[in-house]
Amino acid sequence: MLHRPDARLRLVAVLLIAALLPILGQLLRLQVLEHSRYQSEAAALVQRQYALPASPWGVVLDRNGDLLVGNLPVYDIGAEITMITDTHIAASVLAPLLNLPEAQLLKMLTPPSEASGIIWRPLACRIPEETAQKIKALNWPWITMTPGWERYYAEGTLAAHTLGFVNARGVGYGVQAFQIRFLQSEPLSRTGTLSGDNSPIADELIENSFVPYRGADLRLTIDRTMQAYVEGVLDQAIVDYKAAGGTILVLHVRTGEILAVASAPRYEPYRYADYVQNGQEALFRDPAVSIPYEPGSVFKVVTVAAALDSGRVDLNWGYEDTGELEYGGVVIRNSSRAAYGRQGLQGILDHSLNVGVATLTTHVLGADLFYKYVRAFGFGKTTGIEVTGEARGLVHLPTDWDWSDSNLATNAFGQGIAVTPLQMAAAVAAIANDGVMMQPHLVAERYYPDGRTVSIPPNELGRPISAETAHTVTELMARSVEKFTQEAQVPGYRVAGKSGTAQIPTTGGYDPQQVITSYVGFGPLPDPQIVILVKLDRPDVPLSMRWGTQVAAPVFQKVAARLFTLLGFPPSNLRAGP
Repeated sequence: MLHRPDARLRLVAVLLIAALLPILGQLLRLQVLEHSRYQSEAAALVQRQYALPASPWGVVLDRNGDLLVGNLPVYDIGAEITMITDTHIAASVLAPLLNLPEAQLLKMLTPPSEASGIIWRPLACRIPEETAQKIKALNWPWITMTPGWERYYAEGTLAAHTLGFVNARGVGYGVQAFQIRFLQSEPLSRTGTLSGDNSPIADELIENSFVPYRGADLRLTIDRTMQAYVEGVLDQAIVDYKAAGGTILVLHVRTGEILAVASAPRYEPYRYADYVQNGQEALFRDPAVSIPYEPGSVFKVVTVAAALDSGRVDLNWGYEDTGELEYGGVVIRNSSRAAYGRQGLQGILDHSLNVGVATLTTHVLGADLFYKYVRAFGFGKTTGIEVTGEARGLVHLPTDWDWSDSNLATNAFGQGIAVTPLQMAAAVAAIANDGVMMQPHLVAERYYPDGRTVSIPPNELGRPISAETAHTVTELMARSVEKFTQEAQVPGYRVAGKSGTAQIPTTGGYDPQQVITSYVGFGPLPDPQIVILVKLDRPDVPLSMRWGTQVAAPVFQKVAARLFTLLGFPPSNLRAGP
């Protein structure tokens, strides 16, 4: 028989063993039976995939290496609101820094009454570096700051349509959107150890040297100085002639490089979100490449070149200009409504005769041959320029259901056919370049983070006309300028050019009042280097002045005179050719 103390001791021992058995069972399960599963779950709490801070995009430079688009550091600001000790003080201090109403911020910083654990809320995005440093100096542990980048336009609105933008979804306009695969740094992530606030441990990042590459830099063909000058001239012309908008394009004849391209009205790429909010997305489309128009009489140089190159006419060819020509149920008239009697190719360009070029297409070339040349000059298809949204224009071919015989007559002088300013400039550049058509392009080089440089060479698209034809048409154009277009003459230099005054199509016909005036020319002769196209939309001037020679030609002259000097072109031998 046990003594009472021994019985109590054994009872306590039994109870302790009974209490320890479940604990031992749990230890056996955790340490032996399910060890691997719990080990994986524990590792997942600190070892997890995370995104590395984004690297900046590649910068965009002009042809001389001057910055056009760069990067600025910005920060997204958030708060672990359950850690705030005094929300009223926090709101009053942060409100002016985040540019938020204090009452709104106070509401954002106040946790719900039933809150438990840590609650994080975003407060503001894209905060500039200077402001972020002021917030950091507060030393409030509950504030989170996530670094990022935004695009910086060093010259404001300069070359806005060409440079464009890319939004947060990777959609945009201009060369940046077209070249996004090169400019954008590749988002990278990895698995690593996270600290208590779910951020990567800095020592580990340093130890593994795991830093993502930035995007490639682009050097464009655009010259910043020329671009600024051309934009200034365009803005002044719009004011002088009360135009609704316009475009000036400068193209290098031999390489296809775009030296300057200005369109108005323009926009501020940095503020693209504001334009979207205000329903002004139409401003993003580049009129130089995305908005076709009927070119009018500047197209006559293409018709004359096609007729000459076909071999069906020469400089001795002529016709009797009666002032009218009926074809396909449409009566073609000269813009002056006058008859000019016996005329040849020189007279067609001198007097800009609609009847003359319509005679060439309907009685000399025919539809198949004429449209063969139209296509060879690049109309009705994109040039491949490195921007988004390039338009093909509109060319009705005899095989199209909506083509009619009258198109053959009206297309001859640029009516019933739609082109972009870039297409028109590229076609005329082929005439200036001995008949060789070069692909217009904007990107000269790409610089990669690993030190590689990729140069973009000139690309020949074909030869729509022979060199002999090109030289003959050039001389016809130059003589026309010398005899009849004083407004386009450049002192000290010989140039070739052609004006255009195009009606604007409307539903059921053409606007009886509004026109698009243009002038396209090149020089200096005898070795032309640049093509300059000027287009002014709907100038509000007296009807007697609403012509390309009086509105667009003086603008061409101004741009050509300045750029010839800026580029160091020697004066021309002003004697006309044979």
